[in-house]
Amino acid sequence: MKTISVYTRGFTHAASYYRILQYTEKIKDAKITNRFTMTEKMYRSYTDAPNLFNKIRYHLMFFFRNLANFTADMVSKPDTVVISRAAVPKVCFFPLSFMYERVLKNSKVIWDFDDDIFGINEITKTEARLLQKYSSEIIVTSDYLKNMLNKKCRDKVTMLPTTDGDLMVDEETGRNCPRVQTFDKHINILWVGASSGLKHVHNVVEALDKAAERVYKKSGRTVTLTVICNLPLEHDTEYLKIKNIRWARDIVLDEILKAHIGIMPLLNIKRSLGKGGFKLVQYMAAGLPSIASDVGYNSSVVTDHETGILVDDKDNTDGWADAVEELSVDLDSWKDYSRASKEKWEENFSFERNLAVWHDMLTK
Repeated sequence: MKTISVYTRGFTHAASYYRILQYTEKIKDAKITNRFTMTEKMYRSYTDAPNLFNKIRYHLMFFFRNLANFTADMVSKPDTVVISRAAVPKVCFFPLSFMYERVLKNSKVIWDFDDDIFGINEITKTEARLLQKYSSEIIVTSDYLKNMLNKKCRDKVTMLPTTDGDLMVDEETGRNCPRVQTFDKHINILWVGASSGLKHVHNVVEALDKAAERVYKKSGRTVTLTVICNLPLEHDTEYLKIKNIRWARDIVLDEILKAHIGIMPLLNIKRSLGKGGFKLVQYMAAGLPSIASDVGYNSSVVTDHETGILVDDKDNTDGWADAVEELSVDLDSWKDYSRASKEKWEENFSFERNLAVWHDMLTK
């Protein structure tokens, strides 16, 4: 049985869970050891209040936990080491860098990242060099991320979208869930994400407020924007109701089954180009039609006017109001979008397909 060490920031960290841990938890024919580089308590403290004190504590924890992790793997020499994003962001220097290289030399290395970790300086040049040198497999979501790598190691790349095995909804559940019964009474728009993404939502709130006004005046229905995040969205609106819910993995499915539209706005900035469209994939897993900025990988996830609507909002956000109106016209049209969303998820983003890829990489 293969021995595998998996370096992630734990189950609370979205990329760690949805890119790797949801799969390794289901693989039983390998001996998998989680090398968590961060505690849940420290991660929450840092994301809720990223002040200087918490930043120092956060990166010190990376340093000292990986001293222990690398020591353990230098002794045990696992067959495979899996690295999520960056194992030692900001702190990849001696003696940690020396120990890290010894670990990577001794094992097959699989490196996974789903964001522009280079552009946001999450990964140091030292760690990037080590991972590009020693990785046997590099897993990314898009050509944009692939092209950030050294040309010599691009042939190691496997494309794998981020998906969610917890949000799969069968046809009967989708047909009888609350969103179908409430469509004629109110429209619920949903956004799920971390506080770093709130700036993208702020950019379209005024357009969503205009949509809420139009929907109310035409049909008497109210429109609510539900925000599931570690921090609240604070924005004044006239017609749009904003409902903030603190993020927890086990509440997301319930809220998706109450929602009629999922959104993924993105500012037209360089960092947005590295996004992997995960929110959209989550919505699709539950058969939820979506509206997304026509930026980066979003256009590969949403089939315009079939599974959802792509909005060209580079100059203005007026298209967001039009898109909400279109998806709110009638239930039969909404159901067509819902069915198409679920079908595309099953065809292109299924959990079982991703699980099979991970199983093969870790056990063969």
